[in-house]
Amino acid sequence: MAIIVGVVLSGSTSSEARVQLTEKGEQILREGMLVVIDAERGREQLLARVDELRPVHEFYSEGDIWSEARRRGVRPELLDNIARRYMLASLTILGKKGPRGLEEPSRPPLPGDYVRLLEGKEIMNMLGLQPGEPGIIIFGELLGYSNVGAPLDVENITMHIGVFGETGSGKSYGVGYLLELLSSISVGEGERAALPALIIDANGDYLDYHQVFVRGGSVGEYKFVKRLVYPLSPARYKPYTVPITITLDVFTAREIAEFIVAYKSGGVELNELQVAGLERVLREFEGVYGFTELLVNRVNEVYEELAALSRGRDAVIHAQTARAIHAAIEKFHRDLVENYGIVSTKPSLGPGFVDELVSGPGMAILDFSAEGAPGVPLPVRQLVVAYLLRLLYKAFTDYKVSGRERYLLLVIEEAQNYAPNPKTYPVSWSLARDYLALIATQGRKFGISLLLVSQRPVFVDPVVASMINTWIVYRLPVDDVSFVSRAAGGLPKPLEKRLPKLPRGVALVHGQMNVLGFPVLVRTGKRKVGHVMGRTRVVETLRNLYSKKRS
Repeated sequence: MAIIVGVVLSGSTSSEARVQLTEKGEQILREGMLVVIDAERGREQLLARVDELRPVHEFYSEGDIWSEARRRGVRPELLDNIARRYMLASLTILGKKGPRGLEEPSRPPLPGDYVRLLEGKEIMNMLGLQPGEPGIIIFGELLGYSNVGAPLDVENITMHIGVFGETGSGKSYGVGYLLELLSSISVGEGERAALPALIIDANGDYLDYHQVFVRGGSVGEYKFVKRLVYPLSPARYKPYTVPITITLDVFTAREIAEFIVAYKSGGVELNELQVAGLERVLREFEGVYGFTELLVNRVNEVYEELAALSRGRDAVIHAQTARAIHAAIEKFHRDLVENYGIVSTKPSLGPGFVDELVSGPGMAILDFSAEGAPGVPLPVRQLVVAYLLRLLYKAFTDYKVSGRERYLLLVIEEAQNYAPNPKTYPVSWSLARDYLALIATQGRKFGISLLLVSQRPVFVDPVVASMINTWIVYRLPVDDVSFVSRAAGGLPKPLEKRLPKLPRGVALVHGQMNVLGFPVLVRTGKRKVGHVMGRTRVVETLRNLYSKKRS
């Protein structure tokens, strides 16, 4: 049975409606909710959003006869029961139900038309979609409803997604929920499939999925869930866990030179003389040895060539610069080859890794948590991410050229560490940024879909951010709201104002994947796999450690 929440008043247009709420409407309607107007006495259905609620009371109006009484602290409570009290709502009309979905309304609703809550799967019907529609996933529940979700079109995932929200807003939980939806996509004829996924996991937020798989459980339609850890991680011997080793042969001499010099200096500032000198040394060996073989097994030959190029009157590298380059190579070799063991002539992550991931389909989690990457500094993590980005771009270019179409979701937590905005997030040099920008601008053509996650979207490189076409935005710091609104092509002011105050687990969903075509507020659905890694137990731990009853 339809729940009537309001009645249309005079003065409405085809884009806006003024409504007086019923008693039921006053109880249940909230700003941001979607409702249906049965226009022209029910002959048409209009979908509308509640933008503003405004209570009215005739004994509490500015300048009324009770002004002096209120001034003296007297409240006319005896008259409350006979006063005219009601709630007004301002609605934005979003579209008219048509035979193929929502259409542009051409006539305003009539005064006296009823406004009601959405019913069950009515939103799908209004959009011209059928239950179980191939390629459609239902994200959470529209704010204020318990049985109406936001339909997202998987076909548009290649236009890239941004998930943003401050700490504690429910951002990582929401990404996990989205991953679960993408692990079981309706593809027609009753069948389901998973979108292959590679996750750069900053804090171990997604390791729950690996643990479920190791214990024999399933994660949607994924055939495997692998965990990638650094070679010194204590987790390297666990099932379905791969120690990360990479090759340098995918990089150019210039890129390797930049990384080695930046790694020694901490990335504060690139010394161009040192970079150019090291690049010159590396180029002397091109066609003879690969860069990995050179810097892993033949590093002494590099030192000898550096010494030769900085010796005598004809030296092309100044002696002081050569000493600095020598020290940078030593640090690189000691850390990345000898101590961390990341650079290897037999890399565990190569083209075969990508083929296995997309053929599975599989999920791979690059674990940058304290257990997965113990003591590994940001520049080394940037090197590994840059390597994976380069590997993915080459593999997917080859897939496209050879006619083997493949797709992959690349999730990057703390995206600002790999694609920083130099004006607002001074992590200085980042090898990964250029490759991430390349995938953001070109990867969609080849099937790589980015899902960037960050607490502060204003810290993300503007070139990369400008390529995001689907926005899932949880509670944001005030300073980031205008950035998101501009990058997302503008947001309705009532919704924009709510972004810094959204409750935990509620997000604004907007952009290409949103089938509705307009921004909506959505409460994240419940994950099938619990978010144990993101759970805290402060009170329980304090009780267990310090309770007097235990002493």
